[in-house]
Amino acid sequence: MAMHLDFISNQVNKIHCGFNVARSALNKRINQKCNQFRTTSAAEHSIGNKNGVTTPPNLNSNIIVPNDTISYAIVEGLRKFKIQLPSLIHSHRIRRLAAMRTKHFIVILCCVIITTILFIALGPASETNDSLKNIVSQTHQQFNKLQENLRVSERKKLEIDAKYLTILGFPSQINYPKKGSEFYKYELNEGITESLKFKNNKIESPKNDFKKTVELTYKPLQHETIAQTNLTSAQLFNESKANFSIVTYVQEGQSPLAILMLQNIASKLPNEFLLIYDLGLSEEDARALNAYCNSTRCSVISYDLSVFPTYVADQRMHAYRPIVIKDALMRSKYILFAENYMRIRGSAHDFRYLQNKVVQSGVLGWNTPIAVSARTHPKMFDYFQTDIDDFFFLRMVDMDTVFFADNLFVIEKIMLPWIKCALTLECIDPIGAQSNGCKYNKKPQYRYSGCHSYDASAFNIVLGLTWFLDDTKYSLPSDSYNIFYKETLEQATKILENRRRNSSEISEHPITED
Repeated sequence: MAMHLDFISNQVNKIHCGFNVARSALNKRINQKCNQFRTTSAAEHSIGNKNGVTTPPNLNSNIIVPNDTISYAIVEGLRKFKIQLPSLIHSHRIRRLAAMRTKHFIVILCCVIITTILFIALGPASETNDSLKNIVSQTHQQFNKLQENLRVSERKKLEIDAKYLTILGFPSQINYPKKGSEFYKYELNEGITESLKFKNNKIESPKNDFKKTVELTYKPLQHETIAQTNLTSAQLFNESKANFSIVTYVQEGQSPLAILMLQNIASKLPNEFLLIYDLGLSEEDARALNAYCNSTRCSVISYDLSVFPTYVADQRMHAYRPIVIKDALMRSKYILFAENYMRIRGSAHDFRYLQNKVVQSGVLGWNTPIAVSARTHPKMFDYFQTDIDDFFFLRMVDMDTVFFADNLFVIEKIMLPWIKCALTLECIDPIGAQSNGCKYNKKPQYRYSGCHSYDASAFNIVLGLTWFLDDTKYSLPSDSYNIFYKETLEQATKILENRRRNSSEISEHPITED
């Protein structure tokens, strides 16, 4: 290629030299003619002036144009040719050089492209795949960084309006997380340890740096005004808390599930209180539910969610569940939170055993084989100042049935950060989170499955941080003490329709394994 370019350059130089020689010869010839014309014109000019002949105007100060018309045209043509010939030669040379350079650039570019394609096509398959994977991974990392830059630059924090904490009855002496702490935990103030105790039962704090246990004794909380107005059925439990209550909620279209649940509780645990939170029933469904909930141990609480952000009522996020649980803990010492589709098939003896266990831990649920990291959007961990890697092998607790105890440890360590996340939209519903499309076939299985559990994910993060990622402290295996089963809305609706047709039937429907 270089030899070819040198040859072309030599040829161009030879042509250029030829043009220069021709131009010099032509200029010399023109000067000779001009000198001859100048001599002849001077002689004719002197004769013409004597005879009265007028000469043509002088177009060039250095050239004297003769009287002869043919000679005048020749001189004018030579003069123009003398001026235009060098410019024509120069412009022609520039055009040829530009065309040659463009052609060479296109040829070199085509060679580079063809060489690259051949290298990719004929190179080792492993190296090609690795290079493509590296390109994809680097692009993905850059895209993630761009998304992070679009977010708030400040460090993510769980900060909500204090009025929500007042509505939910949080004590004013709760400490907030310290800056720079490794985990998003809430420190217990030594001055608070004497304020709450529960029947002289000692609850061991999960923090290893505590040298002594925190003794919690129950002290009745004063009912807030909003809690009293939310109660529609007449039982304030004599302005004090019940010892134990079963808590559920019902939304529009779910009244058959709630009706069959209260009948199931009345049959299996007739001595326990049942609190049903009405979160948006129609007037007709509310009347039907109150007609069934007509005993002193059943209460329907019409709870107004409009005082909270609008997304709290979204059934996809379930942000109202921690709010319902916190309100129920202001009404009862211990609660069993259960979804309205859950049914009890165990005995009262099994229930007593579980109640004794919740006294020790404050929270008791049933874990699943799924890791917390698989059902939690990675961005949620940022709000708790922790990493997703810590939750790869932590089992996730199901929110269908969970026991809670009302003590300072649970309120401060569990309920407060959980509710703060539920009332922070970016925490409970990170950008890109969705509830469907789970892919559990990814390996390793603790990777994020693509679906988010919203309030349940936040609940499990709080539990893991509080008990230092030891799920045995607050949960049981899913196959142990399995005294519950599920009933779908379709099944509940059919059962109620059959009972209306056969009004004489008063016995409870048989419990199935479905």
